[in-house]
Parts: sequence; C-alpha cells; structure tokens
Amino acid sequence: MAFFRDPGEMFLGCLGTAEQRFLVTLIQTAAKSGYTRFVEPCAGTFAMANLAVRNGFKPEQIETSDVSMMTSVLGYAITDQSLAPLEIHAQGFSDEELLDPATALYAQMYLRTSKSAGAEYFHNMLVDLKYRRAEHIASIQKQIDATRELLHGMSYRPLDMWNHLREVLDDPHALVIANPPTYFSGYEKFYDTQGKMTWKEPPYQMFDPATGHQQLYDLCMNSKALVVCYQEKRTGEAVGHTIFARAGTRADLNSYITTNREEEAVALAHGKKIKRPSESKLEPLECSMLPRDYEIREDSKLRIIQIKAAEAQYYRELWTHNFVGSSATWNRAVLIDGYIAAVFGISKMAADSLFVWYVMKVPHKTYRLGRLCYMLAQNREFCDTLLDELDREKVTKIRTAMITKYPENKEVRGIMKLCSRAVDKQQGYKLTYEAPIINTRSEKETLTEWLRKEKQWQENRVKTTK
Repeated sequence: MAFFRDPGEMFLGCLGTAEQRFLVTLIQTAAKSGYTRFVEPCAGTFAMANLAVRNGFKPEQIETSDVSMMTSVLGYAITDQSLAPLEIHAQGFSDEELLDPATALYAQMYLRTSKSAGAEYFHNMLVDLKYRRAEHIASIQKQIDATRELLHGMSYRPLDMWNHLREVLDDPHALVIANPPTYFSGYEKFYDTQGKMTWKEPPYQMFDPATGHQQLYDLCMNSKALVVCYQEKRTGEAVGHTIFARAGTRADLNSYITTNREEEAVALAHGKKIKRPSESKLEPLECSMLPRDYEIREDSKLRIIQIKAAEAQYYRELWTHNFVGSSATWNRAVLIDGYIAAVFGISKMAADSLFVWYVMKVPHKTYRLGRLCYMLAQNREFCDTLLDELDREKVTKIRTAMITKYPENKEVRGIMKLCSRAVDKQQGYKLTYEAPIINTRSEKETLTEWLRKEKQWQENRVKTTK
C-alpha cells in the first residue's frame, strides 16, 4: 500500500472525469482572459492547483490553503517551508523524525490505520506499514518530489477557508475554485488518529454542507472575484448559479458546479474569452516623469509611495512593449526629486517571503532603474510597511520570477541569487531569484549603494568597449 498508488492519483480529489473536463476549459479560458490569481481554499490534495498549472496558470499565480495536517505537510514540502512551525508530535516517532515531510505523512497514515487494527483487514495493512516502513517512506518521498516539481512556486498556508476568501474576494483578477467538505465533519473523521498525532492546528470553522454553501454564496455573490464551487446536493437544492450538473454521484445526491456569476462562468466553460470591465480608468500621477537624461545624485530625494492599480497600469503600458498585465496586492511608485522613475508590485505568496510581480521603469539613458527597485524592495524598512506584526517575524526574503531567452537575468545579478532555472518551451527559461531581507539599510543608504554599483558598472562597460 502506498500513500497514493501513483503520483497523479492524489490529484483526482472528489471530482469525477466529467467535472474535471468542464473545469479544464473554464480554467484555460480564464487564464487567457485576464485572470492572474488562482485561489484554492480547502486545497485537500491540490486537485484544482494541479488543473490550473496544467491549463495556463503559472505556479506563482496560485495560492492554496487548508486546515488539515496532511495537506499542510504536503503544502509546506511543495513551498520549501520547514515543518517546525507546525509543531507535529506523534506516538512512536521523535519530533526530529517528524520534520521530514515523508516521515510525517507516513506517521499519520500508520496511526490512522492503527485505530481500526481490530479488524483483520486493517491489521494486515498495519503489519505491512510497520515492516516495510522504509519502502513506504521512500514511495511517499517520490510522490512528494513529483508534486513539488509540478507545483513549486505556488503559495500555501494553514488557513481557514473563510479567512482566505475574505482576503481575495475584492480582487477582480482572482478565480476562486472551492471544494469544501461534502459531508459534515468529513475531514475530522478521515484523519482521526484518536489523539496519537497532534499538530498546531489553525483555528477554523467546521463546514456543514447543510448551511455552509448558502453562507459561502452570501459572502461571494457580489464579490469582484469569480467564485466556482463544487457541491453534492439533492435535486433542486444546489446553492448559487448552477453551471454544471451530473446525476447520481452517491445515494440520492447529484454533483453540481455553481458560481456567483453565471453568464461569465458559462462563457469561460465553453471556451469563449471574455473582456471584463476595467477596475478603473487608467490614470497618471500628478507629477512628471523622470527625464531620460536626468542626473541622479547621492543627495537626490527618494520616496516610495502607494499608488492605485489604475495608476500603476498607466505607467506599465506606457513603458512596456507588448504589455501583459499581472496583478499585485501592493502597487508602489518610486519618486526621485519629485519625478516618477518606476513602479513595482508586490504580493505575499509564501509564509517566509514577499514576491515581486513586476518592475517597470523610465527608459533612462544612463541608469538601470529596475535594479534600484529590487534593492528598495529588499529593505526591512519597506517590507514592514506591508506586513502585520506576525508576518514581519516570518518573512525573511524577497523572491521574483522572470521568463527570458537566456539562462541568467542581468538586471538582478549581484542583487538577488538564482535559486531555480527551468526550461520554458516557448520563451526560453523561467528563472526564480531570491534575496534575504536587509534589516538595517535605509532608503538613502540604498540610493548611495545603488549609485556606487551603477558607477562601477559604467566604468566596466567603458573598459570592455575599449
């Protein structure tokens, strides 16, 4: 017996083939229609994240959450997070052993099976788990590795579905696909070890399908995000706008996929690209752009200011050829001596890091202004303006990803470290960079350091030319 019989099986979830086919088209078209944020609360075995990454969404655009220990261990393994904060303890296993994701998942499977070992079938399973422990752990590790290869770059948090929804429902670029429990206390019963295994479980509200779907749509019906939900109900009892139905999934229940916006979801599910209304009219800031030949000095006045998405969009389209937008949680502009020099966007994509979605800057004749943005984004002084007290303790680094024709990106060389390089069939390479947050550097000191690096770079260019 293995954790999952093959690496793909874990993604099947509770959805049948017909439901998955329906959602594949919807997801593919949504990715082409301006949705840049894919959200899977109640992630379970990451079935929807799997469909998303295989059908147009990048892992960096996917955020997931759940309240189960199994999902959290797997989610932490995929996102390179230490299991230590989960505080897992299990009878017969040392705390040090349980820092290994494969061992932690094996421990839960073993202890879950032990509660039913009075029956001969489960007794035989338990014996097999015990005497082939190393083989089972190796099999689980292999499947973790396959999952990580597919989904690495997404974010995961142990978080109640309701809290996650409240974070994302105001984002018109977000597609939310939720698969909450289909029967009350299902998760609790399935993962019960009779107290033999414990962890730092996040606070959460148990989902009762009898009332939960109505609560879900009361919250989501007028939201900017497009919400899609799988549910199993008797005929005529589905909640929300039904866009898919299949009879007889179990007992007297039918399978339904519902949404908060019927017309839009149906169009996507039939492969029709949609043009969603703009959040607001594109608009510039009330200041001039930095002249292309402007001299920046150490005594220049540098400021980072908060800007609206529409203002960021204005400059991104102005400064970028063949612009393709991506949505960020926080949009910021860099002003130098009162001129706008650059805009950049940041989101929190993982427990320990912030993610730089985009950097766009004035096409200057002399300076590489993008490098200044990346340096400013690394400062603890700046990061703390975005985070609450708890996240400030956890977030220790900045990450970004780039699609390029070359195996290295010179814009961040010497500022951030290349931590992942993957071949992209269409563009060349997908590069992921990261850097630790710098705790003591001020904006003024950042400007000075950046100017020093720019001067050195310019001198080296002259030497190379000669």
